[in-house]
Amino acid sequence: MTIARRDLLAIGTAGFAASMGVRVSQAADKTVILGCSIPLSGPAAPTGITTQRTIEHALEVINAKGIQIGPDRYTLVAQFYDNKYIPAEAVTVVEKMIADNVHYLFSSGSGNSVPVVEKTTAAKVLQMSGASGKGHLTAPQFPYSFRVQPTNETAYAVYPWVKTTYPAVKRVAHMNPSDEAGFTESEDRRMISERNGFTNVGNEYFKRGSTDMYPVATRLVGFTPDLIDFGGTIGRDQGLACKALRELGYQGKILLGYSDAKSFVDIAGPDAAEGTLLFDTLAEPQTPEQKEIYNWWIGKYGQPFPSYAFLMWDWPFILAAAIQKAQSVDPVVVAEAMRTTVYHGIFGEERFGMKSVYGLDSSLTRQIPMSWIKGGKPTYLATIDWPAGV
Repeated sequence: MTIARRDLLAIGTAGFAASMGVRVSQAADKTVILGCSIPLSGPAAPTGITTQRTIEHALEVINAKGIQIGPDRYTLVAQFYDNKYIPAEAVTVVEKMIADNVHYLFSSGSGNSVPVVEKTTAAKVLQMSGASGKGHLTAPQFPYSFRVQPTNETAYAVYPWVKTTYPAVKRVAHMNPSDEAGFTESEDRRMISERNGFTNVGNEYFKRGSTDMYPVATRLVGFTPDLIDFGGTIGRDQGLACKALRELGYQGKILLGYSDAKSFVDIAGPDAAEGTLLFDTLAEPQTPEQKEIYNWWIGKYGQPFPSYAFLMWDWPFILAAAIQKAQSVDPVVVAEAMRTTVYHGIFGEERFGMKSVYGLDSSLTRQIPMSWIKGGKPTYLATIDWPAGV
C-alpha cells in the first residue's frame, strides 16, 4: 500500500482526522494558496528540489481528504518560486506573492526568510520558514512567523548528547557562512557548546558557495579541535569543506546538518566523509510511516533517497491541522491555532515552543534524529529527545 492511499492524516489529532474525513459533495472545493520560496537552482538546489517534491506529495495526501470548514471543503495548492538562495530574489518573490494576495508562505533558508519577515508581518501573511534566525525571524513583533524545522536550536539537544556519547571531545571549532544564517548559528552553537562544558577554540566564516574551502579549513585545523561544527553550512559547501579538512590532515569529528546525506558523501568522497556526525538527519527510515515515505520516493523517483525529504514532510500537515482547528483560513486566526497545535508526525509529538528563548511559541520542537557516515554510507545512529525546559 503506498503512502498516497494510506490515511497518514490519522497520525494527527483525532478531531482533525475525523472532520477531514467528511466530504461535502454539494459544495465546490475552495483553495488555500501556499507560496513556496525555495532554491531550485544554485548550490542549494538539491534541497530545494527535494522540498518541492515532498511538499507536492504531502499536499496530495492532505487534499485526498480535504480540510473541512463548516460546509466548505478546502484544498492546499502550492506555487513554487526559485529564490536561488539569493536574498534579493527572495524579496522579489515575496513582494509578488503579497501583490497576488497569497496569505501563506513557506521560505527555505535564513538568507531568504529574514529579509522578508517585516513585509509578511505587515501584510499579515503566515510565514513558515525552514531557517535559522533567532529574534530576527522569531519574536513577539513577528506573530505570524513560524519556524517549521529545528535549526540552530538543535544544538540544545545535540551538545548534551555529544558530551555523553563522545567524552573525549573537549575542544570545538565552528565554521559558518558569512551571512544571517551563519552568524545566528555561530552565536547559538558557541553559547550552547560552552554551556555544556566544551571549550570553543575557533570560529571561522566563509563566503557561501565558495569553491575553495582550503583557506578556512587551514585556519580551522590550526585550532586543533576535537570537533568542528559546520553550523549553518549547507549543500555543496559541506562536502568541499570536509574534503579540504581531511586532505589537510584533520582527523577529528565533524558535525553537520541541513543536507542530503548521500549528496554530501558524493562530494566529500567516502573516505573523507567517514565518521561525520549528521544532526537532524534521518539516513534510514525507522518507523512504518517513515518507510512509506521512503518507498513512495523510490517508487516515483528511484534511488538515491534524499534524507532531507523527511524534514520537509510533517509541516504541511501541521498547517492543515491548524487550519482545521481554527475553522478559518484567515492567517491571523490560523497563526494562533498553530501555536497550540500538537501533531503526531513521523518524528513523534511535535509542537511549537521555545517561548523561553524567543518570547513566544513559534519554533517547532520534536525529537532530533542523528545519523553518521559509516562504511562510506549514511547510517542511522540515534534519536534524541527534545530537552526539557527549552
